[in-house]
Amino acid sequence: MPQSVYNNLLNQFNSNTLSLKKQLNWLSFSRLAFFGLFVFLSYQSTQTGNVLFIAATILALAVFFVIVKRYDRIEQKVTYYKALSKYNSDEIEFLATNRSSYSNEKEYEDPHHPYSHDLDIFGEGGLFSYLNRCSTSFGKECLAQGLLRPNTNNITKRQKAITELKDKIDFRQQLFAQGSLHESNEKDLQNLLQWTKAEGASVNKAVYCALMIFPAVTIGSLVYYFATDADFAFRIFYLSFILNLLIAFSFAKKITSQLSVSTSVNKILQSYKEQLRAIEVEHFTSELMREYQQRLKSEGQNASQLLGKLASLFEYLETIVNLLVSVLLNGLFLFHIHILYNLGNWKKHHATKIKNWLQIIGEVEALCSFANLYYNNPGFCIPQVTKEPSLKGTELGHILLKAEKRICNDVSFNDQRFVILTGSNMSGKSTFLRTLGINLVLARAGSVVCASEFSFYPFDVFVSMRITDSLQDSESFFYAELKRLQSIIQHLQSGNITFVILDEILRGTNSNDKRNGTIGLIKKMANEDAFGITATHDVVVAELIREYPGYIANKAFESQIIADELLFDYKLKDGVCTTLSASYLMKKMGVIDA
Repeated sequence: MPQSVYNNLLNQFNSNTLSLKKQLNWLSFSRLAFFGLFVFLSYQSTQTGNVLFIAATILALAVFFVIVKRYDRIEQKVTYYKALSKYNSDEIEFLATNRSSYSNEKEYEDPHHPYSHDLDIFGEGGLFSYLNRCSTSFGKECLAQGLLRPNTNNITKRQKAITELKDKIDFRQQLFAQGSLHESNEKDLQNLLQWTKAEGASVNKAVYCALMIFPAVTIGSLVYYFATDADFAFRIFYLSFILNLLIAFSFAKKITSQLSVSTSVNKILQSYKEQLRAIEVEHFTSELMREYQQRLKSEGQNASQLLGKLASLFEYLETIVNLLVSVLLNGLFLFHIHILYNLGNWKKHHATKIKNWLQIIGEVEALCSFANLYYNNPGFCIPQVTKEPSLKGTELGHILLKAEKRICNDVSFNDQRFVILTGSNMSGKSTFLRTLGINLVLARAGSVVCASEFSFYPFDVFVSMRITDSLQDSESFFYAELKRLQSIIQHLQSGNITFVILDEILRGTNSNDKRNGTIGLIKKMANEDAFGITATHDVVVAELIREYPGYIANKAFESQIIADELLFDYKLKDGVCTTLSASYLMKKMGVIDA
């Protein structure tokens, strides 16, 4: 069971965190002790000039830096294990409550999209937050686009990748944890991408090679001075040291322009590097995942190595802000000119690949989100893609409802292409329409669906369930709905094989006008041979089956009054609804007189 696995992993990662924190405490004490020892030995060295004290001072300083480095690495591990603990804790909470703690990306919600607003894809309690297990902005973008505009040509490849990733729980969690170590905002990402496109503030190769003569003279004269104690060698060293500083200062503007990028993206590059490495080293058998791995190889090197090198170059560049270190490194080696040259060289050969690498991280994160859905719901099925237009679901349920509250139904659009769905208020018509729509959206994305069996053609999907008016466009609710219906008809007339979902259309007009409009629209769609379903309270509309017996099927949700209580079983039945509930409920609640 997923919950027991999450509990075991949570305990394991909490234990790892506790063990590492104990190490941090000892290292913190050791770091302080060796720094104190360094200060003491430094003082003794200056007072006595004893070679042993000098050697001990250098050794104490070296040990201090080793401890500092070790402390930083373990601190990063603690952060990593905390991220893994939170992931498992969130999954345990999610399985218990069905409420997601992940972002819902409401900004993607578009009332003009064919179905995103109507099917509650984004926003609080929407499908996106239910699925989302992405730690990067480009992962969330790929997941959103997979739901909104999927590539329906590679559904089978995505299904196989998701099936493989389902059982790679360690890989999925590590990918998420690495991506969440350093929060990356859109500004940082844009800074990185702009850097890849900007004109390089680099060093010409010929100039670079000529300049490297000066550090050679500096180091050579210093070595000669120690070997011979010759005064002229020290003067050469001194003059070349000053000259190196002047040369480095002349490149200050170029170095500073690169520094403005490095300070914002260095940490997130480390996260991206680890995510890429996780993808590169994992063993995959599915075609799509192996394709991603192949795209991460460049001229015999992996993307993680190349991105790690870029991160290191940016990190080295940042040492310029330490005045003492900067003077020593540039006076001796022209260090930051060397880094600037290598940055320019890296950018020339690899900058155009960064966007592709990040896109692959995003695609894999999106696939992992679908795989997590499959892992948490092993009873869900992998849809079968058909070559001819058809749709059939067995035990089809609403994914956002908890399993114990979910009522599942069978539905088929193979014998008849269009269903007229009737039922009283609160009988489950709208929920069923969303059930059908959400599962179709998931299937198009290559995901598993909430059904025991599901076969489908990758239709275009259009939904009209929740139309909003627009004050900015001086557009009424009724006119907005007409425009949506117009776009559906135009899409059908363009020859697109489309599945249409309609819920009680034309609510803004009188009963006769509404009935005539609904009947006319269904006839129009019948002429276009469209697949779809419409929910209506008007049982007269269901009489269209006489005119289109091979095209239309009537389905209904019924209710019963038992012991003066109105009860619904939410089970889909053949035929037309024969019970009404609105007036009964109004009387029962005292809204109208009995």
